[in-house]
Amino acid sequence: MPTMRIGTPVFFNNIPFEIEERQILREMRIPRKSFLRELDEPALAAQIKKAIDEGYRLIQGKGVFRTLTITGIKDNCVTTKETETLFIGEKMLKLLRYCDFATLIVATIGPQVEDRVDALAAGEPAYSFFLERVGAWMADYMGIYLDRAVEKEIHRFGYGRTFRFGVGYGDWPLSSQKEVMALTEAHKIHIELTDSFIMIPRLSVSAVIGWERTADVPPKNRQSRPEPDEKESEM
Repeated sequence: MPTMRIGTPVFFNNIPFEIEERQILREMRIPRKSFLRELDEPALAAQIKKAIDEGYRLIQGKGVFRTLTITGIKDNCVTTKETETLFIGEKMLKLLRYCDFATLIVATIGPQVEDRVDALAAGEPAYSFFLERVGAWMADYMGIYLDRAVEKEIHRFGYGRTFRFGVGYGDWPLSSQKEVMALTEAHKIHIELTDSFIMIPRLSVSAVIGWERTADVPPKNRQSRPEPDEKESEM
C-alpha cells in the first residue's frame, strides 16, 4: 500500500514539456487555428515560431507541492495541522469544507523568458509580446503538470478532487502567498515574493487543490462531515 506524502514538500526539477502551437495561438487570442501553418500571415507565423523555439531554450520548469491535513473550520477559516490562518474566506470554506486534505501547488518556468522579454520590450515590442505569451501559457502548463501529479495521489487513496483554486482569486487574498511560499519552501525552486506578494519570477503560478471525501475513503481517514447550509448552493 503506498504511503501518503503528507506534510513534506515534494519537488520537481526539469519538468518535461511540449509547447503546443494551438495553446499559444489561444493565448494570443487567435481563434479557430490549431497550427501556425494555418495562419494567413506568414511573417506573423514566423515570429510566433521563433518565440516558441526560443521558449524551448529558455524555459526551465520547476515545481513543488505540499499536502496539508485539514482539522476543521474556525470562524471564517479552514484550519490545518500546519496553519490556522491560510485558508480564509467564503470561497475557501466552500472549496474545502468536505475535504480531509489540501495540497498547495507552486510552479514556475524560471526567470530566463521574462528577462529576455524585458530586454526586447523597447526594441522589438511585437516579438517581446509573442515570447511573453509563450511564457504565460507555459507557466500555466507547469501548474497543470503538478495538478495531474496531485490528482494521481488523490485518486490513489480513494478521494475525489476539487478544482484548482489560485491564490489571489475570489476572496482568498494575495497576501496568502507569504504562507504558501513558506509552507512549500518555494525558495528552493528559486521563487521569492515582492513586498506586494507578487511571485518572482513572475511567470509562476500558485494554487490549492482539495481532497474531497468519497465512499471509497476508509472510515478511519474520514473527518466528520458538517451539515450543508444555504450557502452551499452558491459553489
